[in-house]
Order: sequence, then structure tokens, then C-alpha cells
Amino acid sequence: MTIACEHITFGFGKNTIFKNFSMAFFDGGEEANPVMLLGASGCGKTTLLRLIAGLLRPQAGKISASGEAVPAAAVVFQEPRLLAHLTALENIMLVLESALGKAKARERARYFLRLCAMEDYADRKPAELSGGQRHRIALARAWSYPAPLILMDEPFQSLDLPLRVQLMDAVAGLLHNEKRFVVAVTHAPREALYMGKRVIVLGKAAGHPARVVLDVPVLAGKREFVSENSIALEKKLMEALSNE
Repeated sequence: MTIACEHITFGFGKNTIFKNFSMAFFDGGEEANPVMLLGASGCGKTTLLRLIAGLLRPQAGKISASGEAVPAAAVVFQEPRLLAHLTALENIMLVLESALGKAKARERARYFLRLCAMEDYADRKPAELSGGQRHRIALARAWSYPAPLILMDEPFQSLDLPLRVQLMDAVAGLLHNEKRFVVAVTHAPREALYMGKRVIVLGKAAGHPARVVLDVPVLAGKREFVSENSIALEKKLMEALSNE
């Protein structure tokens, strides 16, 4: 799958975020997935994610997937957004029942709870779960939805470092079992390098539309949050961010 943003323009009122903006996200197998959108607050990365998801529409230009309309995507938001009156299992089943029926929805929901190490918590409601557990349920819900594209909007930003690493590892495990195309937003260079296979830095100077500052592949290697291989690239990303 290739998601192409072609000459898109979008803004809120007088604030133009994108103007004649073009770029492409390509699946490319294990060498390019996930794609990480990195940038400071206000640079347009979340807006771009919502444009790809169809939650917003460009005022000019178009966004397509391999020449066709972008398929329905599963979205992981900054907060879990679980329904308080439903159990973990029921929160996942809710997005599946209309398409699969109750029995198959239950089976699929339990499968993804198991992949996220949350099967033992299936009957608990959100108030009975920790913050990290609620995030795992949100991941299981997104992956359970049979969409080829998963969009993640800084879902780990409010969590402490050990939990963020655990959840990024959970994403890696899900991708190993379920091949999807993932585009994720972050403002943390090290998080982008740890989870991503390609990092795109967006920048937006005051009074100007957003642009791509840097677009680099991340070489495959041992998964470490800090590694010798990533230090030089992290410095490069930090420089790209500081120049905006």
C-alpha cells in the first residue's frame, strides 16, 4: 500500500497548516513499517494523521491509497477512549459485532486480548484497570478491527518510560502476528527511532505552512531504547527539530 498526499491544502481559518503539500507513505514490508511522523507541537502531524483517516478533508488536493480511496483505518488516540460501562472484552467486541456477529466478535476480541497480554482482564471495566492496561485494551481494539491501516496519535505520550517501552514492544509483537501498515505520530525522537522503520520530521515555522524537514530510514538492529547505532541519528533528528 502507498498512501499519497498530493498537493493538499488545509487550514483552520487564517491558519494555513498545509499548502500544496505532497508526500507518500509506502508499506514496503518490514523495511519501512511503522512510519513515524515526528515534530514539535503545532507542526501539523496530528492534522495530517486525521486527514489520512478521513476525519478531516483537504481543502485542495487529494489523498489516496495506491491510487484508490484510503481504506477505513483503525485509530489509536492519545487517550484510550474506552466506554466506562463496558468490560475490556465488550469494548473490543463493540467495533466488531456489526460486521462479524456476536460469536465471532467475541472470539476475535479474545484473540487480540491474548496478543496484548490482557486475556485475564477481559471481564474488568476500565475503572478496574491501570493506565497501562487501558492502553493495551485500546491497542487490542485497534488491531482487532480488520483494517489494513492503523493510525496512532501519540498514544504513549503521558506514560512513564518503562510503560512506554512495554507498549511499543506490544506494538512490535502485534505487527509480527498481524501484518498491518502503521503510521504513528510522536514528538519524541528516541521513541520514533525505537518503534519506527522510517522517520519523517515535519516542521512549521511561524506564519508558514508545514513542510518535510527530514525523511530517513531506520536501520534494523537490536531493539534497544538507547543504542550506539541510534545516537547519531537521534542527534540528526534533534537538529532537524531545533532548526524549525
